[in-house]
Amino acid sequence: MKTTIIIGVLAITVLMAGCGRKSSSSAATPPTAPPDAVAASPAAQSALTAWQQGDKAAAVSSFLAADWSSRPLFAAASTLNLSEDQFKALSEAERQAKSTDMTSQIASLKQLAQAVVQAGRDAAAKGDAAQARKYFASLKQFGTALESPNCMLLVQLVGKAFVKMADAESAKLGQ
Repeated sequence: MKTTIIIGVLAITVLMAGCGRKSSSSAATPPTAPPDAVAASPAAQSALTAWQQGDKAAAVSSFLAADWSSRPLFAAASTLNLSEDQFKALSEAERQAKSTDMTSQIASLKQLAQAVVQAGRDAAAKGDAAQARKYFASLKQFGTALESPNCMLLVQLVGKAFVKMADAESAKLGQ
């Protein structure tokens, strides 16, 4: 029953809200970013591309190496980059299409996060707690980045789930 309600609320949220950066140009490029950082690829891009191409090992490796404090997180064309205003400005048909696309992208993010968690568990099983912590810390940093108030509520909730997963796995490692 609770799951049905949560899914319903999330579906309505997807249809009613947008995500991404604020429309001001200062939000797109952080003032502290060096000029060559503007041309850099989005933080999640290499991991997502490798994941979508079926190269799970490269995707997890890219995820681990990503700088989750850099922006943007996603490619410019990604539905996950739409701001609230941009999403609301779309026609009903465009919002429906973007919602479908966003659902697919979020599913990929969840699968990739599960692979990162599994890599951390595998490292822990081999006795490499330090490496396991790196996987879980990277997942937590990504989740925190997704919790940005500039993101849609649905994306923020996914971010919170990633943070909780990372915290739970880290706690299993102990100190």
